[in-house]
Amino acid sequence: MQKLRLRKILLELVMILFTVIYMFPVMNLVFSSLKSTGDLMRNPVGLPSVLEFGNYVVAWTKMDYPRAFFNTVVICGGSILFIVIIGSMAAYPIARYRTHFNQAMYLFFLATIMIPGQAIMIPLVRLFYKTGLVNTHISLIVYYTAAAVPFAVFLFTGFIKTIPAELEEAAAIDGSGAFRTFWKVIFPLMKSSVTTVIILNIMWIWNDFMMPMVLLQSEKMRTLTPSIFNFFEEFVTQWNYAFAASVLVMVPGILAFLLLQKHFIEGMVAGGVKS
Repeated sequence: MQKLRLRKILLELVMILFTVIYMFPVMNLVFSSLKSTGDLMRNPVGLPSVLEFGNYVVAWTKMDYPRAFFNTVVICGGSILFIVIIGSMAAYPIARYRTHFNQAMYLFFLATIMIPGQAIMIPLVRLFYKTGLVNTHISLIVYYTAAAVPFAVFLFTGFIKTIPAELEEAAAIDGSGAFRTFWKVIFPLMKSSVTTVIILNIMWIWNDFMMPMVLLQSEKMRTLTPSIFNFFEEFVTQWNYAFAASVLVMVPGILAFLLLQKHFIEGMVAGGVKS
């Protein structure tokens, strides 16, 4: 009994240690965002001597936060909407109808997960330039949707296989077609897996820097993360304002995760069922 209790205490201490290690960079970011330039240079790691909340005002103004926030919400929301709709509708026939074509499509989706985004970046950017989609929300919505749908299909397929087929048989007896059965019966039961897909893609799309920087050349179209680059000039880097801007970018994503987290683990476990 004593050994078991000692193991639990040691495990808790180890977990506390890992929590401190993982939280230290975040806390240092918050503390650094509240320092003056001189204080940051003198004491880059410790607590701020004076709380400079004005850093957030400067960061909010210089990065034009409301505009950048609106662009990010439009791109993130539009992408997630298409990812959920296309991914769930593609996963349903793959999970329910075991044809050779559906199995081949499932393998195709799994294969595309393994392709790194950097491998297709150059032809993708050229395609967007030729189609005139650069500096538009549509370009990033198309990119994020195409990149995220394969994993969404994988997750949704595993989850749909756990849903009893008798529910669909009952709906068919009532005269419901496949399309109506999916949206009225199956999709409402996919809440946890849909939430998992939403959380994973919010974290990725909200924090993505590379693709918005490449495809959105206009300042008016910039999303939140590339807007932090406004504080990095040729000869001067305003680190305290950049840290404040980073906190402003980080907060909405954390809030979204906290609101949706209760369904996250459930959806990941259910979506990982073997085919």
